[in-house]
Amino acid sequence: MDDSSPLTPEPALLTNTAELGLEASPISPVIEPKPEAAFSPTAQVAAAPQVVGPSRQTLVIALVAVFFFAAGLLVGGLLLGGSNGVDTQELAELVRSVVADEVSKVAGGDSGSNTALINNISDDPSFGPEDAPITIVEFSDFYCPFCGRFSDQTLPQIRTTYGDKVKFVYRDMPIIGGQISVEAAVAANCANAQGKFWEFHDIIYANNDARERAAFIAFAGELSLDTTAFEVCLDDPAQVDEVRLDLLDGQGLGISGTPAFYINGRFVSGAQPFETFALVIDAELRKLGLE
Repeated sequence: MDDSSPLTPEPALLTNTAELGLEASPISPVIEPKPEAAFSPTAQVAAAPQVVGPSRQTLVIALVAVFFFAAGLLVGGLLLGGSNGVDTQELAELVRSVVADEVSKVAGGDSGSNTALINNISDDPSFGPEDAPITIVEFSDFYCPFCGRFSDQTLPQIRTTYGDKVKFVYRDMPIIGGQISVEAAVAANCANAQGKFWEFHDIIYANNDARERAAFIAFAGELSLDTTAFEVCLDDPAQVDEVRLDLLDGQGLGISGTPAFYINGRFVSGAQPFETFALVIDAELRKLGLE
């Protein structure tokens, strides 16, 4: 593989979320695991139960309805505010609450019977308290450009804004870069074994042209990891199995593009802006009486 050449996923494999303008990288069925760990991602995708999201028309109708409802509340409050003493600040908060709840329902949906697949996260890298009221699970590929943008722009805002209210979990979905995506996922897991997953995660996204084993070992050295142990880990078949399990769970959920997120079970597709994540997180906190 030419390490410098960009990968171009086939247009025919674009998902409905891409047609809606949601920025998620489409699946590319080119993973080539080692013979002893051979499996067929494309076959698994064909067999996996698909999560059917709302149609574009349904989304548009629902969001337009929410907009006019919110606008009606605001106009009514302004008209009545002078004579009846309506608190416009409270009214604005009510509107925000309604919009957040409805957007969460329309854009997110519910995980239903897929809860076990989403929450199979005991051995996946994470930050935040175990008992945090919000759990965000990301399915991601280190060579997905939208995943990199989320990591660089949105994830820091989530961490700063919500602090200990959020537990964030990273799961592997190596569907973009072929075998090198699998190897990068394994390398990150090996860094995690030495307590440096998030540092390694950031280095890979910052150096996306580095697509070879030697680069991963060099990154480990930069992070002062035990490079001998790191190399042994890279060759451990159990690490490929761990990546495979994440991938199969993602396929079982019907995920066909990255990044993909579950916020307390609610699905959010693509590298949405921070404001979209905030709407869903705030709605979930409100349910728990914690906002």
